[in-house]
Amino acid sequence: MEILNQKERTKALGFFVLFFTLAVLVIILALMVNIYFPFKENNLLKQENARIQREMKFQDSFSFQLEKVKVAVDSIGIPQGGYKNDFFNEKLALSILADMYKQIPKDSLKNKIMYNNTILVYKELIDAKKQIKQLTINQKTLDSLSTINKTLKEEYDKMKVDLEVCKQLYQQE
Repeated sequence: MEILNQKERTKALGFFVLFFTLAVLVIILALMVNIYFPFKENNLLKQENARIQREMKFQDSFSFQLEKVKVAVDSIGIPQGGYKNDFFNEKLALSILADMYKQIPKDSLKNKIMYNNTILVYKELIDAKKQIKQLTINQKTLDSLSTINKTLKEEYDKMKVDLEVCKQLYQQE
């Protein structure tokens, strides 16, 4: 006794094995993806976290050094010391700014332009303070020369009057 629908049954068994194999492969693939990607994502997050921590450390260091520069720049041009420490404070601020520029990482920061602009602005501030100090000294010199000029003009006018008096006395004789 032979089975009448053996071809259909074999065909159905073949489809069953095919779909069963596909379902098992999909489940195994899902498990592998479920296991592999969290580790990969974890590694990527660790790298991102390390980069952010490096940037935070750099920001802390940058702001600490910026405070030192601020103190040095603020003490430039204070007349209490008679401008004696201006040269030292200016050179100190410029050397700290140069060190800060050298310490900027060239590859890992997002805001390199901000750090560079901050350094440039402080350098321009130092130059402006130096120029203000020079202009103040020039103004004092101009004021003293103006006073001397006024005094000499008064003496000149007195001499001129004396000369006129002498001329009149000489002509009368």
